[in-house]
Amino acid sequence: MRFCLLSFWILATGLMPALSMADEPVIAVIVSAQAAYSVPVAANDVASVYWRKKLYDNHGKPLHPANLSSDHPLRLRFSQQVLHSSPRSQVGYWNELYFHGIQPPYTVESQEAMIRYVAYTESAIGYIDACKVDDRVRPVIWVASNKILSDPPNLRCSTTSP
Repeated sequence: MRFCLLSFWILATGLMPALSMADEPVIAVIVSAQAAYSVPVAANDVASVYWRKKLYDNHGKPLHPANLSSDHPLRLRFSQQVLHSSPRSQVGYWNELYFHGIQPPYTVESQEAMIRYVAYTESAIGYIDACKVDDRVRPVIWVASNKILSDPPNLRCSTTSP
């Protein structure tokens, strides 16, 4: 009984930060469900597209990566886990490339905007919470707990929206 009360107290007071880490959403890197182009599927390829080192797909069509806004929690996780940097540390990189005529990835304000951009922009690639994937987009890789996965993980998605 004491153990149950102690466990409840620890959970209720938030003194167990490891539990919140397990609740982090899985990130799905997405392309249009109708995409007929050759999409990058390896994590290194995705990073190259986002760093604008890979500008074209295998058919010569320009790739159009999109980011969530720099203060979005999913953008921070994507940047750390896939690009191995933070949005803040990327500013100098993009300022330098701007003078060489290379634009940073397009920025959208929400995950729904990301889905729409990727679904309706030819050769676009983006990322969202894997639980938000719908029939407009197709996941190509997943990012979960600092691991890049090529197969879909077991997701526990809530049916209610916050």
